[in-house]
Amino acid sequence: MTSAIHAVTRDRHSAKKWLTPQNFSFAGDRHFVPITNAEVGHAARALPLAFVQAGDNYVLVAVLGLTPNRNLLVGPNGRWLGLYTPAYLRSYPFRLSRTNDDKLALCVDEESGLVKDSAVGDQGHPFFDEAGGVAPETQRMMQFMTTLQQAEQATAVGVRALQEANLIEPWPLKLGSGENAQSVAGLFRVNEAALNALEAEPLLTLRKAGALALAYAQLISAGNIQVLGSIMGAQDKANAQRMTVPEKSFLPEDDGSLKIDWNTFLKN
Repeated sequence: MTSAIHAVTRDRHSAKKWLTPQNFSFAGDRHFVPITNAEVGHAARALPLAFVQAGDNYVLVAVLGLTPNRNLLVGPNGRWLGLYTPAYLRSYPFRLSRTNDDKLALCVDEESGLVKDSAVGDQGHPFFDEAGGVAPETQRMMQFMTTLQQAEQATAVGVRALQEANLIEPWPLKLGSGENAQSVAGLFRVNEAALNALEAEPLLTLRKAGALALAYAQLISAGNIQVLGSIMGAQDKANAQRMTVPEKSFLPEDDGSLKIDWNTFLKN
């Protein structure tokens, strides 16, 4: 996603409006996106969850593809093929950013194609009303973004607790088998054996930090990697045959063209 993020201000946006995305083409190059504690229950049932490194820390993410810059859940026409849509994607083209005085500001991606002059067309939501106040739909988006930001902060606390307890380990996931096997780099998971070996006191510390729910959600979701593997195999086969993959939600049948090394995948 290319971006030109600007804070929403009266001076810049009083004569503009914004549109809701009609498809998910904007996310076609995102092979993972952040997930928060508020949505892990829904996300874990539909998507594989993992951790990725961000500097010295980790971030909980939904894995949407097995290779960089390829989102397997965005169809040829931008249709979302998954059973759950992460809040991070539902917030597009908006983001929250901190100002120089440490206040949160609603920002919008002006290169998204979703910011228009108010006089152009009948569709869209104004940023501001005629009196100069924040328009209702924009206010609702601001509330959604604020809630999302609070959930992101709480999730970061939980993930940090898992990290400090040494419960996050590399996820040795491989595509294919034998000499043709390729590693999926950069993903981390919960060390289930280490989690199960914890005494009551460290478990209580994790629970208070909101970390246990994140850990169990990640472990439960791990099997959904197979779903992505099947989609990838079906798409690659269709592309090789110069065919269009049918746009239906999970899942094309696994024809065996892509195999996951489950012995490595399940090894603790």
